[in-house]
Amino acid sequence: MAEWNNTHLSEVLVDKGYIRGPFGSALKRCDMKDNGIPVYEQQHAIYNSRYFRYYIDEQKFNEMKRFQVNTDDLIISCSGTVGKVSIIRSDDPKGIISQALLLLRVDQKKILPLYLKYFFTSRDGYNAIVSRSSGSVQVNIAKRNVIEQIPLMLPKIETQRKIVEILNSIDTKIEENEEINNNLAA
Repeated sequence: MAEWNNTHLSEVLVDKGYIRGPFGSALKRCDMKDNGIPVYEQQHAIYNSRYFRYYIDEQKFNEMKRFQVNTDDLIISCSGTVGKVSIIRSDDPKGIISQALLLLRVDQKKILPLYLKYFFTSRDGYNAIVSRSSGSVQVNIAKRNVIEQIPLMLPKIETQRKIVEILNSIDTKIEENEEINNNLAA
């Protein structure tokens, strides 16, 4: 543990790497199309699914490029079911986030995106988001300055890589077993 450093989330994000989804007035129902460029919603973070209900056209996408997802971005649910996280994979379609998501873009020289995802899916990481959130009827993610101060214990990149490899191999085995179980049930 001697090689681990105490830091905060703000220290591992790139410049402008904290992006809260657009205000509702920036992305209206009339902007939505039946096809085109997908809009990532809260369900994509909660269920790690990539089934899309809403799309925008190229013109609206260009207006909203600030909210565009890139490979290795983390998307986090922001209201109701707060703190669920998914990572944008290289085979995910280009798109933008909705107002119910937070996008985090990390400095990969400091932290691996999958390492941060695993942190937020751990009990401590999940509790770090949820305990800072507020609301009695509808829970909402805390303000930026609060979320950016979430503490992280950060090992060197090589150690992060080893941790990610182990956890990823476990996830892969779980997915394979779920697929086998689904096939057996069918």
